[in-house]
Amino acid sequence: MTIKQKLVLFLISCDPGIRDIYTMVKVYDRADFPSNIGEHLKVLKDKDFIIITHKFEDGTANKYGITENGKKYLTENFNTEKVINCIKAMDNPDQLLSILLAYISKQNSK
Repeated sequence: MTIKQKLVLFLISCDPGIRDIYTMVKVYDRADFPSNIGEHLKVLKDKDFIIITHKFEDGTANKYGITENGKKYLTENFNTEKVINCIKAMDNPDQLLSILLAYISKQNSK
C-alpha cells in the first residue's frame, strides 16, 4: 500500500476521524492530495481494511469505518515518520499535518 493510503486508513481509524466523503475531499484537497480519494478508498475496501458505514440516499458511500483487519494492518505497518515526510512534500501541508499530529498525540496519550 502507498503511504497516502496508509494515511487515509489511519485518519479513518481515529476518533472522531476523517470518515465522511465531504470532510475527506475538503481536507485532502487543501493539501494538494489527489482529489480522486475514491481510488484510495477502493484499495482499502478491497483489502477489507474499511467498510461503508453510511450511504447517501442514492446508495453511494458517504462514511467509512475501519475493520479489525485495518486496525491490525495499521499496528504492523504505520510509520509515523514516513507519513509526516509524505505530507510535508505536499504543496500545502499545514492543515493535514496539524490534523495528523493532533491524532497521533491523542493516541499516544491513551
